[in-house]
Amino acid sequence: MTTPDRTMKQPEDLSTIELPLDAAQAKKRGRPPKDDKLSDAERARRYRARQKMLPKGAWNYDQVTALARAEIERLVHGAPARPSGEAELVAQWAYGMFLLWDRVTAQRQQAADRAALLALVSG
Repeated sequence: MTTPDRTMKQPEDLSTIELPLDAAQAKKRGRPPKDDKLSDAERARRYRARQKMLPKGAWNYDQVTALARAEIERLVHGAPARPSGEAELVAQWAYGMFLLWDRVTAQRQQAADRAALLALVSG
């Protein structure tokens, strides 16, 4: 009786394949370039500005209303001095701010606040 051959099977080809390295197509190390072409300093400045705008705790109706009023006043300030196209765009931004305030405070609005903000936007 013969014993079966228990040798390991070898792969057909033991050689390695080496591809030529094209220096022009080799990936560069480091962070890939951003699409917006901002410098790192400008990106960091914008990040810090966004962090300052984040709420620190719970907001209440009075704070939201005061911030909305301040932003609308900032937007409509000096509107007559602007060119007509820019003035119209900024007026739309102000109205958008009013709509945001209107949506956020829908359950707690006071009629006087709504009328005052609407007058700022309309005037």
